[in-house]
Amino acid sequence: MHNIDTVDSKGLRAHHLRHRRGARARTDFPVTVREGSLKAHSRCIELSASGAIIVRPGEAGAGPSLLTLELYLPERHGAVRVLARRIWSYGSQQAYRFERVSDADRLTLAEHVDLSSLRGALVA
Repeated sequence: MHNIDTVDSKGLRAHHLRHRRGARARTDFPVTVREGSLKAHSRCIELSASGAIIVRPGEAGAGPSLLTLELYLPERHGAVRVLARRIWSYGSQQAYRFERVSDADRLTLAEHVDLSSLRGALVA
């Protein structure tokens, strides 16, 4: 079984930047995390077309498991559903890489990042 990468507060930013693949925006919208039969209501605080950082209350599962994220973007009715893999965890924050997402939904995610950058919320 693989362990989730955990890093100290100084190494968190460097680790995050090393693995970034595209534009990422600061954001804040609800997310439902479905891990097997468990469901948790969370918040997305950073988003790109290929992944997200989510704040989850309480204890999260251990290991880089596949799970379903339902992303409730403010400019869209209904959820964008993605199959995601947990990449790292630091306190209540967890990073996910999207493993399976439709082309249309990936475009919706990229548009959300673009809109956020127009508002000045692009993460360097």
